Order: sequence, then C-alpha cells, then structure tokens
Amino acid sequence: MPVSILIVRALLAGLAAPAAAPAHVPAPPAPYPFAVGETLSYDAKLGYFPVGTATASVGRAQEQGSEAFVFAFSGAGGPPGVRVQYDLTSWTRSARFASLRFHRKLVQGNSVEEERYQIVPDSSRYRLEGGGQDWVAPRDALDELAFMYYLRTAPLESGRTYTISRYFRSGYNPITVRVTGRESVTLYDNSSVPCFVVEVSTRGTTLRLRLTDDARRLPVQLELPLSFGTVSLELSGVSTAPGSSRSPTG
Repeated sequence: MPVSILIVRALLAGLAAPAAAPAHVPAPPAPYPFAVGETLSYDAKLGYFPVGTATASVGRAQEQGSEAFVFAFSGAGGPPGVRVQYDLTSWTRSARFASLRFHRKLVQGNSVEEERYQIVPDSSRYRLEGGGQDWVAPRDALDELAFMYYLRTAPLESGRTYTISRYFRSGYNPITVRVTGRESVTLYDNSSVPCFVVEVSTRGTTLRLRLTDDARRLPVQLELPLSFGTVSLELSGVSTAPGSSRSPTG
C-alpha cells in the first residue's frame, strides 16, 4: 500500500477527551505550535535502507472568505518497482480549526489518482469536485493532513486513549488515538528530546508516531506499515522561515 494511501486511511480524525462515544471537541485556541513558514523535511527508510524523502510545510491563504493555513505534504520514493509520488494539500481555517478544501494526488508508475474536495464546515457538507452531490460531514471536519497538524495542538497524556469522529468522510469514523508512553528520541543534529509515543488506529491499520513533548510538538518519527514492510519517516531538517536555521532547538 503506498505511503500516501496509508496516511489517508490512518490520519483520519481529530482528538477528544476519552468518552464512551465520539463527541465534538472545540478547536484549540491560537497560538498554534506551528507557524506560517515552517517546513519539516523527512528521510524515508525501509529498515536501514533509504527509500525516499518527504516535506511538510505551512503556508497561508484566503479560502471561503476566511484566513486559512495551507498545509502541504509531498514526497517520492519506495523500493524498486514500487516507486510512488504523492502530494496532499489542505486549506484549513485558522481561527476555527476546520478543513475548507483538500487535494490528494498519487502517482504510481503510469497510474495517477487525483481527488479534490470542497468542505463547508458551517453547513457540515463536502463535495468531490466534478461530482454533482453534497455529502454530510461531521461538524468542524478535518481531512487527514489537517489532522496531523491538529494532533500537534491536542493535550496529550501518557497512558490515555482518545476517540473522536471528525474525518470529513464520516464512514471512516471513529478513530482511536493511544498515547502509549514517553521516550527520548535522538534527532538528526544529535540532540535528544522527550517525545510522546502515539498510535493512530482505524480499520485494523495502525500508524505510530512520536511527537516532541514540548511547545513545538514536532512529529519527529512516523512508522507506516505497508505491504512490503514498515517505512519510517525520520525528521531530517526544520526551517521556520526562509533562510532560518534548520536546528530543531533554534
């Protein structure tokens, strides 16, 4: 299964306090732990072998009359014979953290899959561009890329399990998020940082990631179980503005 498809299926919902049933959680207040101009770089490895790279960046735009973050995640790689290129872009309202528009593109060999969605959080609806029908979405719905950033804002506690239904395509809800513990992670500059170890599970698939336990909540590692093995995305650089230092401690 290509990396982007796993992200599509694994990063599907928001985070709420533990409850017997999914419930709405207000959007986290600004300021956020990320800012416009942040770019995160990753190296992808299959075991010890490098298989590609990826970047995640934060921009800004006006969308549906609102100030919005523009989150972009792109990468290319894979073992021989399974080379893929993937691009995800999310326009997410910044004052009230909810998706407004989402693009997904996957290229594998001669195959190209591309989907563009319009999401209207005020009316809890979404539409696939080119389609003629609106579909019901949860309140303050999130696409999978917006969720990655939303997770950075969420209050996490070691040993807690959380569930919520905020993925814009309701049929994939709810999602389980488990914080299994904390551990020290050595970064690319040889500094060590304490991190939350988090598992995001949906439909029998689990993605594991490590978020720094500090004000930045950087996703420093992601482990993606694919058909040909587990691919790890490891943080290889951080830039907070053009020309700024790549040091994660800067």
